[in-house]
Amino acid sequence: MASQQNPLVSIIIPVYNGSDYLEEAIDSALAQTYKNIEIIVVNDGSKDNGATERIIKSYGDKIRSYSKENGGVATALNLALKNMKGEFFSWLSHDDLYEKNKIQYEIDYLVKNKLLKKKVILYSDYYLVDAKSNTYARCVKDHYELTKKPEYALLHGNVNGITMLIPRKAFDEHGNFDEALRCTQDYDLWHKMFTTYQPIHVPKLLAKTRLHPNQTTNTSPSVVSEGNSLHIKLIKSIPKRTMEKLEGSEYNFYLETKKFLDKTPYDEAAKYCDQKMTDLVERFDAKEMEQPKVSVVIPFYNRGDLTIRAVESVLAQSYRNIEIILVNDGSTEDVKQVISFAKKHKNIKLIAEKENKGPSHSRNIGLKHATGDYAAFLDSDDLFMPNKIETQMRHMLLTNNNMSHTSYIRRMGDVDERVDSGEVSGNISKQLAHCCPIATPTVILKRKYLVDNNLRFDESIRCGEDVCLWLTIAKDNFIGGLDEPLSIVYASAKSSAFDAGRQIEGLKNIITFLLSDSHYSSLDIELAAIMRAYSQLVDANYCDFDMQFSGNFFVRVPKQLFYYYKKEGVVGVTKRVASKIRKSFS
Repeated sequence: MASQQNPLVSIIIPVYNGSDYLEEAIDSALAQTYKNIEIIVVNDGSKDNGATERIIKSYGDKIRSYSKENGGVATALNLALKNMKGEFFSWLSHDDLYEKNKIQYEIDYLVKNKLLKKKVILYSDYYLVDAKSNTYARCVKDHYELTKKPEYALLHGNVNGITMLIPRKAFDEHGNFDEALRCTQDYDLWHKMFTTYQPIHVPKLLAKTRLHPNQTTNTSPSVVSEGNSLHIKLIKSIPKRTMEKLEGSEYNFYLETKKFLDKTPYDEAAKYCDQKMTDLVERFDAKEMEQPKVSVVIPFYNRGDLTIRAVESVLAQSYRNIEIILVNDGSTEDVKQVISFAKKHKNIKLIAEKENKGPSHSRNIGLKHATGDYAAFLDSDDLFMPNKIETQMRHMLLTNNNMSHTSYIRRMGDVDERVDSGEVSGNISKQLAHCCPIATPTVILKRKYLVDNNLRFDESIRCGEDVCLWLTIAKDNFIGGLDEPLSIVYASAKSSAFDAGRQIEGLKNIITFLLSDSHYSSLDIELAAIMRAYSQLVDANYCDFDMQFSGNFFVRVPKQLFYYYKKEGVVGVTKRVASKIRKSFS
């Protein structure tokens, strides 16, 4: 008898013409560190001159086996289900492999989290191996997303059947595999089970999936037709309120689902999503668009003539329900023309700060005085296209996004360059973590979201503060992107984009933020990418020679420290460099 902490697990191995790989699969099952298992192999009518059956028989009483006429994987699995004795079901395809701790790790997970008797189904990450069992890839799923959005276990194809641990009672409740299905019998059943059993992603590599030319997914003509039907069925099963919970709106849900399907052969399911998005747009366009108030926050420091030019681009908007919050960030020059201009327009609020405290402070002051439902931002030397707010607000009202941004024109002298940043859209927190292309003058935010979540620009930093806010919002939101250039961002040789010192400072601030955040600090690949960019940028500002001062240890001296090198020598410079490194991420 199995104890409550040590339940019997049935490892089920269906096989058809599997002599090439079956022995490896069985051996990996027998090698499990968890010993309270039974192994059931079902020969689904193999036609390989008895090769598969001979392998099965060679294991004697180490396994239990059954033979039947060929009927497909579902029939083999159902026969095993009929004869299994375990409290848990664990499927192993004949050409795949288990890590030796697969079952032990999952049972321990259930025990540790007091889930052994709960209605849950575990699934994990896995490796990919080739025909010769060489590992060539790791399939590590987004644990953060799957914890927040368990529906994406199936909708985004994250479940690999061989990684699962399923209570026997789930089959009693929902039935066995549909034997009419040759390729999607697994997801069809998981879909039924997940209506009453919670799927839980275990962030651990516990199995190896083999990819080779003879798999059913490569040979069966039913793969695409069944796959299309399955995914359309999955999509139709999601209630509107769940779509809104997942992505903020129906439109966003269909868009994200289509992005996934576009990477698969399931073209009909992708077209279904396309049509649903078209229907939503047509229904939206059929109604007169509401015009909630938009507050445009414009900080300025000196540059009165450019500030007026920026304000005029907002006043020229085709969208009329706008207020402008002008924040004078302690200008030291005469800006009377701005004050005079503002007084002529009832929808302009002018706020004067006594000291220059930087764009973060000024934007926060602007948001504090804003009364709009939405907030947009414009730097004093940049411009909005005349249809900017109307186009972007139409998109935001359709999608119900808390944040959206667009592509833009970067203007340097007489040269215009289109920056297609608006292509970055959806659940993009990982992408933004290593490279954020979002320009502040392209952003519109739902102000209630900022207020409810007490979100502000970080006033303790002057470079990268906007990116840190976008990263905070992106963790829990669908970020709408419009690939249409709706702002003009002016650049010059003096701009931050061309100032290595400010770039270094900005990257350092962003990295500090990422490392202090529980979600972003777990993204090793993305962190490595942004740190490489930081390292290369810092390295580009170092001189080309090294100085040896102790054994094999070398210090590269920054150009800005040459003076101190001459004055204090190697030791003094070394102390300064060490101090800078210590303070960089403090």
